[in-house]
Amino acid sequence: MYLALQRYSRPSTVHECLELLHAQGGRAALLSGGTDLNAREHEALTHVIDLQALPLAEVRASADSLRLGARVTLARLRREPALARPELAALREAAGAYAVVALQNRATLGGRIMVDRGTEDLPTALVALGAELELARRVDGQIVTEREPYPVGQRARAALEGALVCAVVLPLGTGRSALRRFGRTAVDQPLASVAAASRAGAIHLAANVQGPGAADLRTLPRSEALASAWLAGRPADWRAQARVALLGELAACEDPWASGDYRRDLSATLGVRALAAVFGEPEIV
Repeated sequence: MYLALQRYSRPSTVHECLELLHAQGGRAALLSGGTDLNAREHEALTHVIDLQALPLAEVRASADSLRLGARVTLARLRREPALARPELAALREAAGAYAVVALQNRATLGGRIMVDRGTEDLPTALVALGAELELARRVDGQIVTEREPYPVGQRARAALEGALVCAVVLPLGTGRSALRRFGRTAVDQPLASVAAASRAGAIHLAANVQGPGAADLRTLPRSEALASAWLAGRPADWRAQARVALLGELAACEDPWASGDYRRDLSATLGVRALAAVFGEPEIV
């Protein structure tokens, strides 16, 4: 129950939304799809700001980029024709990883980005794909919109604090991508999630479920450099080499769901499978 709730607002512009968000007093929450509102200490909320009237659900493609509005749903990400490209497969796979259809129909791209959990699949894919976030902030009374690389590590939450995610911008070119994840059942949160993408003549890798929060999403630069050298040709034992490199960069995150050693080993296995998919080779040999 929302025992402390005093106000509900439905702004029609980004400027109005940020003015409401930064108003003094109480605790405000942004409502997009509404799938996570009850899981975030909702009893103390005094103000709900509904984003559904904002013009943030557009998908727009250009010659070299794809702009996805923050209110695009996971279900739309799965079936959007503009995403039907091999290089964006990881994003489609990440959206489909949320197995509950009702969640896919309501949850939005921006909402999944703002959730401070390390068990989200979309951020893994977005980082590997080189996504940039279009963020709007209120600075000295003015609304400023900037485009920033998807934040990882300790700057992840600081980069999003007080901001409104307006869109995600993905570079377009040629290549392939893949996301591989594993959960105990189809509807459970993933125990590990790894994405790989070939773009701009290099391999890019990202891993999530490396800790409890969004700041634990990480890139794997040493493994990326090794795999990038294999784009023109791979040694017979590339899987074994990749696994060793991945194990050296992945975290041993332990929680009630899995031991640290198991999760790191699982992440390395998923990383090799994602690379195999990008290379066009069998994932299991």
